[in-house]
Amino acid sequence: MNTVCAIGSLIYSITQIFDLAFESDRDPWAPRSILVTGDSGVGKTTVLNMLAAEHRLKTWRISLGELAAQYDGKLGIGLERVAWQAREESKGIIWIEDIDLFCPQRGEAQDTGFLQSLHRIVHELEGVPHVVLVATSRDPSTIALDARSLFDDMVTLQIPTPSERLALLRCLVKPLDLASNVNLELLNAQAHAFVAADMARWCHLALETARYGQITLADFEQAIKRIRVSGIQMAEKPEPVQWDDIGGLEETKKALEESILWVYKHSDAYKRLGVRPPRGVLLYGPPGTGKTMLAKAIATESSANFLPVSIPDLIKGEVGESEKAIANVFKVAARCSPCVIFLDELEAIFGTRETSGDVGKKLISQFLIEIDHVGKADQGVLLLGATNHPDAIDPAILRPGRLDRMIYVGFPNMQERIGILKVLERNTVVSGSVDLTWIAENTEGYSGADLKAVMRKAGLLALKKSLSLSSQSDESVTIGQQDIQNAIHAVTPSSYSSSASTSP
Repeated sequence: MNTVCAIGSLIYSITQIFDLAFESDRDPWAPRSILVTGDSGVGKTTVLNMLAAEHRLKTWRISLGELAAQYDGKLGIGLERVAWQAREESKGIIWIEDIDLFCPQRGEAQDTGFLQSLHRIVHELEGVPHVVLVATSRDPSTIALDARSLFDDMVTLQIPTPSERLALLRCLVKPLDLASNVNLELLNAQAHAFVAADMARWCHLALETARYGQITLADFEQAIKRIRVSGIQMAEKPEPVQWDDIGGLEETKKALEESILWVYKHSDAYKRLGVRPPRGVLLYGPPGTGKTMLAKAIATESSANFLPVSIPDLIKGEVGESEKAIANVFKVAARCSPCVIFLDELEAIFGTRETSGDVGKKLISQFLIEIDHVGKADQGVLLLGATNHPDAIDPAILRPGRLDRMIYVGFPNMQERIGILKVLERNTVVSGSVDLTWIAENTEGYSGADLKAVMRKAGLLALKKSLSLSSQSDESVTIGQQDIQNAIHAVTPSSYSSSASTSP
């Protein structure tokens, strides 16, 4: 079918079901009821609409609000009326949206008669050749077991892979008038982690930008700025951080470029040489030295998705759910490839197995399994960890083939502090008389975060001084040398409390 060619494996299984149900004589083994699940925006509605249009099917869509309003809250009677109309037509789909709202796993149903009617309809559809019951839900676990067991098949839609996303884009632009300079492969490369809803909105916004005329590449590039990715799962585009936004740390940036950026920029060279690129990098060093900012810069410079993972994302109350959460992180990263998984404070989650309880040991084991799988599958996923205490991390995680490159991020030296201050000066109203070299000389042991705190404190002192002078307007306030000197005395450097265990 054309849909298979257009969208690929994204909906291959559900396409097969529709082919069996609606093409030629109905296959006796064809499902008569299908449950389609997936997060909001992943493409449930888009896929079903495409398949209905391709097979020229009439669709009876049922939503809780409309059915309750039309049949005065008698949902079961309303469902049976709709099913009767579908059987009279003899070809089409009865489409129940968000079936978990009709038959919830927890709490009381809106109408207990709805489930009874659903049972009868599923049984009656066995004798109707070309009518299929389709229900959608974001999470099948929220559906009552009695209702879920009625469906012959369940299809789960996920974030499209890059190839699936390109196929979906080709399908969506078919009715559009595209200029010759529109390169769909180039557009697809900019759409990391987009789901069907994001792709459809992008095309619509590009059409609006083109004023409903011929759409150019510039229209798509302008429209993408207005899209906020649906954010299903956890992948995101971080706030843009360029190398130039990070003062100093030249050796660290060079090491990161070799360890991570080259993996994406020179992947063909790695394959040609038969060399396996690193799969994981650990940034370690005192707090406030810029490890998190470096991680965001890596995601920006590599044009990869950024998947930050926090402790609450992984620690679950139910047995086995934490292991599932770890597996899901890597699953999402693979589908959003290229992707950088960032684990801050790694030691808090994956400490040594000798000091971890049973749950901690299971988490570490699952984590190791996922790292090894990523390395074998070559999925374009890189692991970036950060810690203040590398000695507290399980040694198995740090062996070659896993987090096999350790990069120390220490306190900046004199020249690096000048570089950091120059970056901070860009976004700060500083008097022309401020001597950055003097500041750098008098902030030995200060981290990048400390220097930022100094500038912030100096700004507050300058504002406080201006407010005491009623004749001076807020617009004329600038940070002077004396304000910065006073701020240095007020801000204690992190090196005073830094642990010796973070030294290389």
